[in-house]
Amino acid sequence: MLPLLEAGARVAVNHLPIERDEVGFKQIHETVAEFGGTCMSLPGDITDPKVCEEKCRKTADEFESLDIIVHSAGYMGTASTEETTNKIWETGLSVNLSAAFHLTRAAILYLTKKPGGRIIFIGSAGAITGGGGAPFYYAAKAGINGLVRYLSKDLAPKGITVNAVLPILIETDMLRERFSDPENRKAVLTRIVVGRLGQPEDVANLKLFLAFGQAGYICGQ
Repeated sequence: MLPLLEAGARVAVNHLPIERDEVGFKQIHETVAEFGGTCMSLPGDITDPKVCEEKCRKTADEFESLDIIVHSAGYMGTASTEETTNKIWETGLSVNLSAAFHLTRAAILYLTKKPGGRIIFIGSAGAITGGGGAPFYYAAKAGINGLVRYLSKDLAPKGITVNAVLPILIETDMLRERFSDPENRKAVLTRIVVGRLGQPEDVANLKLFLAFGQAGYICGQ
């Protein structure tokens, strides 16, 4: 997010209305304030289509336009096929895939008001490799790939590009919990050709490129 702010974007941040996320947003807001950026809190559960509609409306009203959507909400866990209950499966698909569709549908009204609209999904390389963790996560991320291909054909004629970034092993809080054991973490690093875990900035810089004019001919990727 910070590269977008540094490039002059005004950013509305979705998060759940829970203490952990409220604390996280406060930290983001303080960082943004240090260099005079604009960052708005939009708490709510984006698995609810009406919440997505309200968030898009509030953002467009506050900033007088809505130009870029980045869907990065994620729900991850470790469970085998046998351990994946119906509730876990449905929650995983709802957060990782359905919410991306709800947010996109809600945003189209605003993104089509002027050329250059951008939709960027955070997918996963595990959608291709099968990854590890839980079946719902990789099924949903594979669904993101299909959604990108469809939406690119549907929305590019309306002036909106649609792409997904497919990272693997980015050092977020979620990943730290998953690889908290030092030996497990060391074994993981041996599989990464650059010898380190990815950092959030590695993903953010690619999002920045896709969000602005230099990437106007990249769509459906």
